[in-house]
Amino acid sequence: MSPAPIPSPVPSPFPHLLDPARFTGSVDGRPTALFLLRNTRGMVVAITNLGAKVLQIVVPDRHGVLDDVALGYDSLDAVLTGSPSMGAFVGRYAGRIGGARFTLAGLEHRLTPNAGAHCIHGGPRGARHRAFDARQVDAQTLELRHRFLTTEDDFPGTLDLQLTYRLTDDNALVIEHLATALDDPGPASFTSHIYFNLDGVAHTTIDDHVLQVTSSEVLATGTDGIATGMTVSLDDHPQDLRAAQRLGTLPDIDLSHVLAAESTTEARLCAQLHSPVSGRTLDVWTTEPLLQVYTAGQLGAAEKPDVGKRGVRHRPRSAVCLEPQWFPNAPNCPTLPQNLVAPGRPYRGTTVYRFGAL
Repeated sequence: MSPAPIPSPVPSPFPHLLDPARFTGSVDGRPTALFLLRNTRGMVVAITNLGAKVLQIVVPDRHGVLDDVALGYDSLDAVLTGSPSMGAFVGRYAGRIGGARFTLAGLEHRLTPNAGAHCIHGGPRGARHRAFDARQVDAQTLELRHRFLTTEDDFPGTLDLQLTYRLTDDNALVIEHLATALDDPGPASFTSHIYFNLDGVAHTTIDDHVLQVTSSEVLATGTDGIATGMTVSLDDHPQDLRAAQRLGTLPDIDLSHVLAAESTTEARLCAQLHSPVSGRTLDVWTTEPLLQVYTAGQLGAAEKPDVGKRGVRHRPRSAVCLEPQWFPNAPNCPTLPQNLVAPGRPYRGTTVYRFGAL
């Protein structure tokens, strides 16, 4: 008789899970809360409906030891005073729009600047700052909704967003969105702005992490990092990531890697990250046509300390962001692919962050 298979060990409980009671409150008169998603293998993801922010991701290393690999905050007050992009679902337009204005169908739309003279990540009334309607469907699924109004963010048209976070039993966080225009057409680009450190949030750098991205060109940028509408080949580029590179050998990265000319209906692998220290891996799959790679060179660089969970002070290069999205500043660059959401033409997108260990 063959011996019975040895069951996989169940990881010991993680002792630093976020406390939902510390996120109960309101923003702009709308209730806030924290939701915990759990799968059958011990993975936990904590999400607040304020900005639909992913504040904690607990996954095992090569030895089965659980740790938290997403930077974030441990209370509503800390979220409100911390970096607004930390873990956020960004919209209604990710990245910078130059001059905080663009022209659509002959009409100029002026946005509120919130990055010098420019508008970034939807402006000061974008999704990062808004409390979504939220409903936890089951232990592994969270549904969120938000309505974007021109009177609040200056973008044209009313846009309804349906957002789903789903945790699978193969340790993947699946993020699906559907944006529907209710009246006037307008541009849209959403992205997930999770700050990853595969060695755990207490680890101070991602320099040992190794990253590979399936892209052969990046967007050219001008003053203040604004996309010009041109692309640059990664041939002989110092930040060519087509072959896996250790991040510590590279300068700070904040580049838009072109994946395709348009979105696809099936998610495709676009990036692979791993840490030789912990053995954790992260594969990124997406339907979106571009991946923003950001090694967080500005994180915690201000005079005021940016303090996260467990009292950890966030510092430059303590995380890396892998942000699938559409093309930054495209509304001002007719040479770039456009994503115009109109009645009868919704905007769907899927991004999958799948964790493993070597």
